[in-house]
Amino acid sequence: MASAAAAIDQAAPPKPVEESLWWDSFVTLFEELDAAPLSSDLPNRLVEKLKNNHAWFLSSVSGFRPPSQVSKAALDSPQISIGSHRLSVKPELKEVALRVGSCLCLDEVQSYILVDRSSVLDKSVADFDGQEFLHLIVLQYFLERQCLLKCIRRIFMHALYITNGSHSSDVIRGEALRLIHDGLDKKLLTISQDLLSFVSLDKKEVDFITLWVEETLIEDNLILDILFLCYYDSFCTCGSEQWKTLCLLFKELLSGSDNIGKLAASVEAKNSLSHAVAQLLLILIETLDLENLLRMVHDEVPFRQGNIVFSLSEIQEIDGVVSSFSTLGLVEAGPLILAWATFLCLLLSLPKSKDYNLLPEIDHIAHVRQAFELGPFNYVLEILHMDSLRDLDGPVSGFLSILRTFISAFIASYEVNHQIEDNNQFLVLDSLCLIYHGEESLSTQFWDRESFVDGPIRSLLYMLESEFPFRTVKLLRLLSALSEGKWSAECVYNFLSKISGVTSLFEIPHGSHVNVHDTVVTQHQLYVLGIEGLYIPIGSRGSVLRIVDSNLALVRWEYKCSGVILLLLRVAQSSFSVNNEETCLALNLFCRMMSFNMAVTSALLNIERLFPAQVDQIGGVVNKNTSVLWLLSGGFARMLLADCVETGEDFSLTTSGMLDPL
Repeated sequence: MASAAAAIDQAAPPKPVEESLWWDSFVTLFEELDAAPLSSDLPNRLVEKLKNNHAWFLSSVSGFRPPSQVSKAALDSPQISIGSHRLSVKPELKEVALRVGSCLCLDEVQSYILVDRSSVLDKSVADFDGQEFLHLIVLQYFLERQCLLKCIRRIFMHALYITNGSHSSDVIRGEALRLIHDGLDKKLLTISQDLLSFVSLDKKEVDFITLWVEETLIEDNLILDILFLCYYDSFCTCGSEQWKTLCLLFKELLSGSDNIGKLAASVEAKNSLSHAVAQLLLILIETLDLENLLRMVHDEVPFRQGNIVFSLSEIQEIDGVVSSFSTLGLVEAGPLILAWATFLCLLLSLPKSKDYNLLPEIDHIAHVRQAFELGPFNYVLEILHMDSLRDLDGPVSGFLSILRTFISAFIASYEVNHQIEDNNQFLVLDSLCLIYHGEESLSTQFWDRESFVDGPIRSLLYMLESEFPFRTVKLLRLLSALSEGKWSAECVYNFLSKISGVTSLFEIPHGSHVNVHDTVVTQHQLYVLGIEGLYIPIGSRGSVLRIVDSNLALVRWEYKCSGVILLLLRVAQSSFSVNNEETCLALNLFCRMMSFNMAVTSALLNIERLFPAQVDQIGGVVNKNTSVLWLLSGGFARMLLADCVETGEDFSLTTSGMLDPL
């Protein structure tokens, strides 16, 4: 009789349910996508799979539905049909599926699909009702969700990297644009809000709260990855409503008012939460489009003629949202407030800005004060030191580019270059060194004179150069960061070679009165601090850079001498102690230039021939000191080259090796 009943059940038509409940494993799909290089075309078979999953990509993790009475009832049938797919409902798996659906707040049919696949993945499971099997299913569920998000991210990554115009690249970019056209960015933003505010696990049923928090934060970071790519590669623009939503989400994360923030207790969860905060901040800064504003200021384009995404009334609304951050007192809010102040300042710098009565009503200076009370660049440095930023699968250079543009816009807006002793300038410099170091594309862009974005940062470099060789540490640090790659290394060498002038302290004659930018003339030979035996000749003219005190000024003298030679002299005469930061930085800079560019190596090996008059003049001034002559004759370059080749490291020279001429 039992076999007859089973036969009748098998003969009965399957219970149909919504076709959209079915999904082919996203774990498998992502493995195929991940194996394909970003710079290469995807196989046609894989492209078709991506096109067929458009609906799932658009729904993202919301395609995993909440429990449904219809789905629950469908599991009472011996078979169910999901579009062209059929599943036999096994009683022992059905009960597990119902339990999983309750735990994960997941549709019962989708829970059954998950349970059925998990039982196939691990055939050694003997107890389907046990906690071990339940734990396996939960992990598999989160893996499917995260691989779905990774597939979407990979689509946008491929669209970003493949620009060869092939059929495959056109299809991938077309799929990315189609997703945006259908509203993916807005849906992801809503999903992100839901993820951070909704606790789906029943703690009474299974003690997986810690796991759920960790996995949910991973999902949220993946969503933010996708949103970043959407905005950064201009697949879509971020309107005022979306920007305010992102801003409020950022505020909730900072204040801990969302549910998941309260539950993030493990180290992994806290790290993911910190990364999400940093990601949101970078997205908010990017979508202000400071680069476009810098271009408009550079090209003198009025507000009405520029491509600014916010209207004047929307700017006023956003200003109210940003102003609310000042009450939080959290350092993470500092860069956002400062970026908004910079945005407003650049707007006011546009031609005919006074014609727009609304803008003067917004006090951007007040925002600057609020931002610096929170130490904005301390948090920028914290972001740059995050391992999660460097280890990210996405475009790390994109994040660094955003921070570069933000700092450049800030410098342009608030004349940081003139605040020589301001502690914030040190923090800005530290940030720039971390941004450019190791990023050849950003370094190359910096040395391109047509790059208006880097213009304010170049002015900072020129300001540091104006104090050479009186101060060198900050200059050397920035130049080292900017020497990444063959062309950049050559640019750094040329920059040093073409330095025209020497800066030193100048004692103001008794009874005289001088101001900044005044021209002064030496009445006697002037000793150059830090370079023994080098003097500014009598009658030399110089420009006052800064008044140090009532009888002392810092002056830039008209004295022709290559910065390369002056730097070599400083190295030759230094004590080479472990704590000599300047010497270590100089050696590191020389080694980086030589390791990136053999032409620079050749120039240093032949320094006497390139600057014969200067080498001869300085050689006489310093009384033919053997260490100095050794450096100026190329001995230093030969030793440094040998050391770089042997060790493959930036700097591993010994003290004795430097002091003894070869």
